[in-house]
Amino acid sequence: MKKSIYILFLFLCVGLSFAFAPSAENIFEKNAFRIVKQVNSQGNIALTYVFPLNTQEFKKLGLKEENFLVYKFYLTSYVNALANNNKQKETEGASVGDCVYFSDLDGLGFTTIFEDLQAQKRFFGVTDNEGESSSDYNFSGFFIKTTKIETTFPIGSQDNADNFKSVCQLALDGLIKNVDIDKSTQDKLKEVLNSSVFIYDFATQSSALKSELSYEDEYFYHNVFIKTYEDLAKDNKIVFWQTYPNKPVWYLTALGVVLICMTIALLVIKKKNKKI
Repeated sequence: MKKSIYILFLFLCVGLSFAFAPSAENIFEKNAFRIVKQVNSQGNIALTYVFPLNTQEFKKLGLKEENFLVYKFYLTSYVNALANNNKQKETEGASVGDCVYFSDLDGLGFTTIFEDLQAQKRFFGVTDNEGESSSDYNFSGFFIKTTKIETTFPIGSQDNADNFKSVCQLALDGLIKNVDIDKSTQDKLKEVLNSSVFIYDFATQSSALKSELSYEDEYFYHNVFIKTYEDLAKDNKIVFWQTYPNKPVWYLTALGVVLICMTIALLVIKKKNKKI
């Protein structure tokens, strides 16, 4: 119990670490359904789901403050219901938090804390074999080796994306049903939701893992993947990679250079001795 409390406190202190924005502005797109996975150096895992609130966007479209608060109430209720549903499925080593507001992302979400990878697998009912088969590894390079890891985007299909979007759609339906909003504004609000993107932010405390879109903050090295709804129908794969020196090749090369130098030196010495 004490260990779980310590892990939870650690991740709460670290937070989602979104305050240090990189140059790629899409990383912090607020109209986004987001999965953030953080793995610290002890192997503890925090998995966060964030649903966009779109505060500024909805208000720009003419949604009054009191009406926006109604929408926020509905979205909070649905996200909290989702969190409670996950709490009922808690397994050993897993702890599901309540619905909270992430101000940097203007989104509502909840976090599940896992003591380690095995605790995460138990929670999702994943076997070791399933975890291994979900990723493809490709090795290349001679002096510098590169390992490419191709795996599936966590929101791997449009059906999964629809499930995420349905949480916000239900909240929007509740707003429209209970508040008098003109048809034009309703359509614009729905259009904002339909134009949302899907983001996976995988963060570790090691800089070894790379991706095309990445950044670092005070606590983590982040690899970020962004998909549109249309992208999910065409390509649901993402790629990480690691580069590292091929030590055996370097050692053999260094040994070869030393032997060549020693041979040359001996030949020079012999030649000088003959002259003498």
